[in-house]
Parts: sequence; structure tokens; C-alpha cells
Amino acid sequence: MDKIKEHKFLNHFKSIGFSNRLAIYIMAFLFIGMIGGFYLAIQSITYNYLGSLLCWTVVFTPIGTATSVALSRIVDKSKAENTAGGIKYETAMQDIYLNIEEQPIEEPSINSPQI
Repeated sequence: MDKIKEHKFLNHFKSIGFSNRLAIYIMAFLFIGMIGGFYLAIQSITYNYLGSLLCWTVVFTPIGTATSVALSRIVDKSKAENTAGGIKYETAMQDIYLNIEEQPIEEPSINSPQI
């Protein structure tokens, strides 16, 4: 049987946390909405439509506002986790200190250069 080659992007995507994955989904949703708005604008120009595109604006504006609020909260959460006092920051610092303590201290040799 052929082994299915694992995709690097999908493996990375699985390894990130839920909040960061949600932020990527939200950005993709906003991108699709922007493409849809451009498509409607091109179609309205092509067919000489002179009215407003309320059907798109009324639906997409509140969604865009809600997603911007959600994205700002996700960024705030990540900032709180990764700065001093945050869970991930403290775990990383603890790992660094443990690695430093485990390394043996080398005795200076006679042939070492002077400082």
C-alpha cells in the first residue's frame, strides 16, 4: 500500500491551538466576503445596475464587525498567554531554566584563552 504523504501545512494547522485556528477561519471568511463583494460590484457595472447593493451590505457589515471584535479578543488572549505572567511564557521560561541547570559546568582548562 502506498503511504499517504502528509502535508506540512495541514500538520501545522492541526498543531496550533483552537483560538488561532478560529482566527484563520475568520480571516478566510472575511476574504471570501470581500471576493463576493467585488464580484457583485463587477456584475452591477456589467449590467448597468445603478442601485445600491443593500442585499450584500446589510448582511455582511454586521458579520464583519463581529469578526473584527472576535479577532481582537483572540489577539489579546494570545498576547496575555505569551507575555510575562502568561501560561505559555512561564512554561517556556521554566523549560529554559531546567535545561540550564541540567547542563554540566565545564572546568576552565589551562589552554583556554583569557577573557
